[in-house]
This record gives sequence, C-alpha cells and structure tokens, in this order.
Amino acid sequence: MRICQLQNILSSIFLTIFLISCSTPPRVEKHDDRLITPNWFKVGPKYTYRDLQDNYITHPFYDVDPGITKNIEELRYFVSTPEDSSYKYNFDLLSGHLYKDRDFCATEDIWDVYKGEVSKPNFTMGIVPRIFDQNSDPQRIVVFSDPKEVEKFKLHPTNYDTAKVLGSILIEKCESFPCDQNAKWTPSQILVAVNSHDPEFSAIKYIHELKSKVDWVYFRAFIQSLEGVHQMGKQFFPAFKISHELNFEETVRYFVINSVPLKMDELSKMRLGCFDLYDQIWETTEKIRSEKSEQQTKFLNFFKEFYAKNSAKYYSCQKLVGSASINENPRRFWFFTYLSAFTNMEKNGFYYSCSQKSWFYNPKVDETKNFVDQNNELARCKPRDFEKSFDQAINGLSLMKNQINKSYRFIEYDTQHGGSHQKIYNWVDVGGKVTVCKNPKDSSQDIPFEIFPQDVVWPSFAPDNDKTIN
Repeated sequence: MRICQLQNILSSIFLTIFLISCSTPPRVEKHDDRLITPNWFKVGPKYTYRDLQDNYITHPFYDVDPGITKNIEELRYFVSTPEDSSYKYNFDLLSGHLYKDRDFCATEDIWDVYKGEVSKPNFTMGIVPRIFDQNSDPQRIVVFSDPKEVEKFKLHPTNYDTAKVLGSILIEKCESFPCDQNAKWTPSQILVAVNSHDPEFSAIKYIHELKSKVDWVYFRAFIQSLEGVHQMGKQFFPAFKISHELNFEETVRYFVINSVPLKMDELSKMRLGCFDLYDQIWETTEKIRSEKSEQQTKFLNFFKEFYAKNSAKYYSCQKLVGSASINENPRRFWFFTYLSAFTNMEKNGFYYSCSQKSWFYNPKVDETKNFVDQNNELARCKPRDFEKSFDQAINGLSLMKNQINKSYRFIEYDTQHGGSHQKIYNWVDVGGKVTVCKNPKDSSQDIPFEIFPQDVVWPSFAPDNDKTIN
C-alpha cells in the first residue's frame, strides 16, 4: 500500500484520536525503560535482519510507538545526529540503520543573515517513529537540550527519548536550479522541541521563549545550509529556505493535515502486501528460468504485465520493506536490487529505450504524466535487448544528477570515515547539493564512492532457443 493511499485511509481516524485523546503513556524518566524492543524483523528468514550473534536487531522507526500525547505536546523520537556532531547521518528504512550522509565544516550562511561561521548543529536531530511527513519521509524533529540529558547517540539506536513540542518550521527545498518559481519549492515540516526530562529546557512553554535561550539565528542558518547548496560554475545559490515559523497551535493544525501516522496493524498489513508482491515476482521469474526455451521472451512478457499493473506499488514497497535477506538467498536479493534500480530510474523521470539500449531523461507534460510512457516503450522491446536495461540502470542512477540534480548509490556497509559501520545493503539518495567549506581541505564531496559492487552482475535469462542457465 502506498503512503499516499494510507494517508487517505488513516487521516479521519487519526484526526479523531489526535484531537480527543491519544493513549498517553506515562512520562518515562529512567534510561533503561527507554530501550527499544526488537519486533519488526521478527519475520520469516527470507526478510529478517540479525546481528553477528544471530539476535534480532531493533528497527527504531517501526519498533517504537510515537507515544503522542494530546495535541502532540509530547512524543517520542530517536537521535539521528547528535548536537555538535562532525557528521550528518541519514536513516535507512529497510535496514533500520543510520549511515553517514556528509561531513559538517565551517561555512557561511548562504542567505547572508548570520555573519559568523556555521559549522556544527547547536541542537539534536531526531526522527519521530511511525510518522511520515507530507513528502513520505520519516518525520524530522530538532530538540534543544543540555546534551547530557539526551539519550546517548549510538550508530544503531537502541533507545528512544521523549520531547515536548513547542512549534515547528517549514523548510522548503528546491531540487533543481534555477529556483525562480514558487512551484519549484516543496515544503516539509520539522518539529521544534525541548527534551522532556531536561529540568532547564522542559520548563520552556513557547517557541519565543526558546529563541531567547538559544542562538536562533545560528539555528536558522545551519538548517538552511544543512544539506548543501546549488553550484553553477563558481557561484552558489540557496537550495533550502525556512519559509514559516509556526507556533504550537499552527503546528498542530499543519501536522494533523499533512502527516501520515501509521499504526502497527496498518504497518503489518502493508508489509504482508509487499511480501506477497515480492514472492509473486520471484516465483514467476524462477519458474521462467526453469523453462527449456524462450526464457527472455517470457520474462519480458511477464515484466510488461507486472510493470503496467504494479510498478507504483513496487516502488512504494521497495522504499519501506526489504524484499530479501542477502544471507538467506543472495540470488533473490541481487535480483530485486536490479529491479529497484530500474524502478528508481523510471519513477525519477527517465525511460529506457530498447532500440537505443539506453536510458533517457523523460520530461513531465503535467503533474501526473511524462512525455514518454515507459509501458509503450516496453511494448516495442525485443527480448534480447530488454535485459540490458538493468545493467544500464546501475550507471544511470549515478548519472541522473546531470538532469535532475539527484543521484543514487548502493551502500553495502557504511565504512567511510565517520560512517556508522552498519550493514545497509540498499540504494540511498545521494542528492545533488554541494557543501561549500571555507577551508577547501575540509570538503569531502569530491571523494569517489563505488556506485555498485563490481563483482555483482545481472543474472541473465537464457537466450531464446538456447539451453537453460541454472
């Protein structure tokens, strides 16, 4: 089930519960009581994640109830990047792990409001579990507190924390330059909070009180430069801006309308639907591989039908639920990795031409339609040419930045300097923004990454009229 579909289903239920009374857990003060209990990965071996001791690992987004009290006065979150960190970390939904996104360095306020250097966060970044924002991303929160009062940051979160919401900001992103049209800026809400059990900060009731206690101008400058800027030649332009600061009442109204809360029973139903889709795809392709003739033709015919009916559902599933365990069945895992590469290319505005054996940019005609229909292109494909689309998609995911200022790379283990050293095994959005460090030696954006493991190849189907490849 897609996030946008879930929003329609849950919004009316959530609005009633949200404004009347959510189940209100007692305030938790003891660190040990904020432990995250593994649950999400307690599924069949085809899909599970375990540690080196074969224990189930925690998934901090799915395993924690958000614990929202009436009107989001208080909720739970887990730390994604600690205050004063040298690195920014992102969260991977499939593995439940953090991975390093970029280095922080001394830079200047791109909007030229804060006159000093902007370097490290003066707040804690966190994620509210089981809630997606209006862009189908995990709900972000920034928490101000004495760092000693916040749950200790771990590269794989094992504890949640609690925060009291004071208000929020709307941060708008311009994905591709030039950013000269309002339609190019898309907003998302970031909750602004204080730590619930910090005796000094928890006494603050309003966001204007918080502004008098922290360096708010620095905070704004940091948030707006957090994920980089646009570069055109030797010039740099803003890619993010804070368009609104919302008080508590405005925050509640915006949150109720735009957020997508997911209850555990809905999550479980969504996961089962994705598992069924994955199994149908795998079982069909494996059956085709067992055939004695015309494997390529049969696979192309299957793919055309699947993509016309279920590409949107698959695209949503592959962002939320893992399709296979690499330890249990590597062949299955890498097959779906290639399938996700194809889908990521197409859903991000590209199409594959079998006649030219390459991916091409596919501009939008309107909000819902691209110039070229991928399904029509598939209808023109010859079986021997179609399979090349998967290998081509691997390169395309790294080269799409030239057209849409966005790209992907596949992370096995996050082993870079400052990385989380966690097992990711997923495609991650690299983005196309740059960080402008005052000291060029601090810049890490030019460090080359391996886009995809070089020892992994697409498992080709037997050429038509040839012997079966096992």
